[in-house]
Amino acid sequence: MRFIRFVFSRFFICITVIAALVAAIIFLCVYIHSLLPAAAAIALSYVISVIAALCMLVGDSPAEFKCVWLIVIVALPVAGAVLYALSRLSRTQKSPRTPALPTSSCSSYEYFHDGATFLDRLISLISTAKRQVLLEYYIISKGHIWGATCRELKMALARGVEVKIIYDGLGSALRAPKKDFKELVRAGAKIKVFNSLLPLPVSRLNFRDHRKIAVIDGDAVFLGGVNIADEYANLCSPHGYWKDGGALFFGNIADVYSRIYLAAFNGETPDWGAGMPKLTEKHTLYPVADEPERAGGYCEDMLASALYAARERAYIFTPYLCIGDKLHGALAFAARRGVDVKIIIPEIPDKKLTYAITRSYCERLVGEGVKVYTYTPGFMHFKGVVCDNSVLLGSYNFDFRSMRLNYECGVFADGDLADEIARDFVSCLALSRPFACAKRRASGRISLALLRLFAPLV
Repeated sequence: MRFIRFVFSRFFICITVIAALVAAIIFLCVYIHSLLPAAAAIALSYVISVIAALCMLVGDSPAEFKCVWLIVIVALPVAGAVLYALSRLSRTQKSPRTPALPTSSCSSYEYFHDGATFLDRLISLISTAKRQVLLEYYIISKGHIWGATCRELKMALARGVEVKIIYDGLGSALRAPKKDFKELVRAGAKIKVFNSLLPLPVSRLNFRDHRKIAVIDGDAVFLGGVNIADEYANLCSPHGYWKDGGALFFGNIADVYSRIYLAAFNGETPDWGAGMPKLTEKHTLYPVADEPERAGGYCEDMLASALYAARERAYIFTPYLCIGDKLHGALAFAARRGVDVKIIIPEIPDKKLTYAITRSYCERLVGEGVKVYTYTPGFMHFKGVVCDNSVLLGSYNFDFRSMRLNYECGVFADGDLADEIARDFVSCLALSRPFACAKRRASGRISLALLRLFAPLV
């Protein structure tokens, strides 16, 4: 087992691949005189690959991504280098780092333990909107929930309310209510699709808008994991009971998310200069939003910091668990220090390959003292992390894609909200069972090692 881990370690793979590239170049240049033109062409392709590999290794990407890109560059000489170059060209040059969001606050909040209540409250608040409705969702799908939402949006437009919608081109592919969108546009709404599948440059295909934001009149904002689709309200059950939820915040925090939304809608960077309200409200909040094309990673850093600072508890709801060394080390160290580290994942998966990767990471964490449970009623889609008396609530999954490749958002909060979500976690724990590590042969362990190796791109 130790030998398998060493063979699939990033250090061994990187050193072996670079050594093989250098050896191939030397061999082609020195020993194949009779085939010099062909050898020179092949050597040139390897030189390009070595240059791309070195540029990648000295870059600022996480080690997990470097390892995957190194394999791609070597497996596809020249083509792999071109793909890597395209991925780097997609990053915005205007801002090398996503700007930190200002500390915010709210006067009050409402927490929703399930998606049905969340969506009912959203539709209700749209029906009373007076000035503006801003919606940004990964999935907007045809069905009962969208039908009710669309009717309220049409009536809001008739009242003179400004309506803007952003939806993701991949998340809503084949599900988006295109006919309704056209009717809303004719009624005065403005609708944008984030990264349409066609036409779309290859360099942007892997970046998705996974945010779930609804801002009403600049005074209220909904955050959480709930999309606008029937399964989130359990009106259909493709994967058993769908556990989800979120929160509605009133006050200053809504202004922050209005600026985040409008910046995304207009393709700009939010302006945190003049005009920000003073923090005079009851609850202090710490918004977080990541943009991978501007070198994100704020949420990952904040989560690692919170886990290292945890003293009593660390409770995590997540549908997927595919993490890098930073969060893995923080979780393992917390467990070694005696922190009560518990994670709930789904019992019934929605994506079999991703679930296999999730289980492989869970097996590693269980071996290091982390307690993992599967939610027996069905699919755990709720996204939340409680560390002592603080909590992260938002659209972030506990995986590479949310931390590094998606546009995401959320909020860190202290006090009552953390306790309320912790109580929700305990109630879900009562419906869950301990994760069972599977016994596997050597071939199975090798397959899992390969899955973990390519997990950053899944």
